[in-house]
Amino acid sequence: MPHNNESIVVVTDVKKHFKQRGHSLSLFGRGKKTGTIKSVDGVSFALGKGEVLGVIGESGCGKSTLGKLLVHLESPTSGEIGILGEPSGDMLKRSPLAFRRKAQIIFQNPFDTFDPRHTIARILTDTLRLHGVGRSHEERLVLCEQRMEQAGLFPARDYLHRFPHELSGGQLQRISILRSMLLDPLFLVADEPISMLDVSIRADIINMLSDMCRSQNTSMVFISHDITTTRYISDRIAVMYLGRFVEIGPTDEVLHRPQHPYTKALISNSAPLDATGEQEIIRIDGEPPTPVDTGPGCYFYDRCYQRREECRLHYPTYRTVSPEHQVACPYSSADVSS
Repeated sequence: MPHNNESIVVVTDVKKHFKQRGHSLSLFGRGKKTGTIKSVDGVSFALGKGEVLGVIGESGCGKSTLGKLLVHLESPTSGEIGILGEPSGDMLKRSPLAFRRKAQIIFQNPFDTFDPRHTIARILTDTLRLHGVGRSHEERLVLCEQRMEQAGLFPARDYLHRFPHELSGGQLQRISILRSMLLDPLFLVADEPISMLDVSIRADIINMLSDMCRSQNTSMVFISHDITTTRYISDRIAVMYLGRFVEIGPTDEVLHRPQHPYTKALISNSAPLDATGEQEIIRIDGEPPTPVDTGPGCYFYDRCYQRREECRLHYPTYRTVSPEHQVACPYSSADVSS
């Protein structure tokens, strides 16, 4: 997807920490135990105009929390998110409606997205009315019909007076994408938008999403655990592990020349990137560690097949692989057996 060097979104060392509260038992009775859950733990990146950044990683790595931070459904503990050079928090305080026109999100489950009491016509026209688009209900309805048919819902009038439960998951996710794009947002967060849909319609939904972003030159953060889909839609890929980006760079470069041991393991356990190619599976032991009170060393240390003693002591800084490709591992070029 074409894009230029204009940064629409700039994320600088953003963190989202939650306090964990529990109880512990000791010889002296029951006491309170607290810890810090580092859901997002220092993420930085810039998103260009019309660019798509794919964010991949295992469940629980912080991808969805990052998405919510970008559209201010969660507030960061520290760090800054800027939109066109202005802190997004300031923009939200000054005018929530203006901010929502710039930043939209699509969720995983389309059945949880809409008020079940409202028809599709009301769902879409209410969005336009709230933001002052269109001079009358009839004008807004015509606009919605045009957009629906562009999105593959033919004829639109057959869907307008239905309720959400009367549509299939694929149809409803098309409506969800359409509603998000009605306001021509600057950027969009798509959080696992096809993971709950039937495999047979996933490609159509992804094509619709990609086409709408391209035609409106909308930037997007595409969150997924599906490497093949992310490869298809993304210009760049960021690999997330336990709240941090461990690798980020151009899509084909990251997928064909992965540097971080975790990236290599993820790719090796996914569907082959080339139809004729075979790939050796890299096994990583154990489950991801808890995000409570992580550190001070590399978070991947206990599962890493390339670890060194110093990895346990200090979290690695980013190493530049190429002008746009960075990896948080000083030993990323080392042989697996070394």
